Amino acid sequence: MNRIAADVAALLLRVVAGLIFLPHGWSKIAGEGGSAAFAAGLAESYGIPLFLGHLAAYVELIGAILLLVGLLTRVDALLLAGVMFVAAFVVQLPDALFEVPPNANRAFVAIRGIETPLALFAICCALVLTGGGRFSLDAVLRSFFGKKKAAAEAAALT
Repeated sequence: MNRIAADVAALLLRVVAGLIFLPHGWSKIAGEGGSAAFAAGLAESYGIPLFLGHLAAYVELIGAILLLVGLLTRVDALLLAGVMFVAAFVVQLPDALFEVPPNANRAFVAIRGIETPLALFAICCALVLTGGGRFSLDAVLRSFFGKKKAAAEAAALT
């Protein structure tokens, strides 16, 4: 894959994931009861500590915004991948397997039950590996500070 294709792919993954996470994070924080209600629901139903519920809600909202602009992409994607791992395998998988219809393939039921968080987990893992690409705020800042560092080194040599 050439460099421009990789950068466009990273941009596409960032924007799509950010647009998916944004309303989910917003509803967890600005919805009825806010992040406290979301965290309490996770604690009651799945035994997840309250602080992790609050953290997940804010990671989804702030993470969505950071993905959209491409700032701190690798760190942001790593945190979001963690949230999606828990969503897929701790929250949704047991729910999906709770009542499997007779004669149904358990593997297909499981996959169908976790398909969205699993896809978002994969997208976030890809972004951890690739970074935000050339069309991100990360790249702009790296370029800006790289030029400043080069200028400082050149000045030190004179």
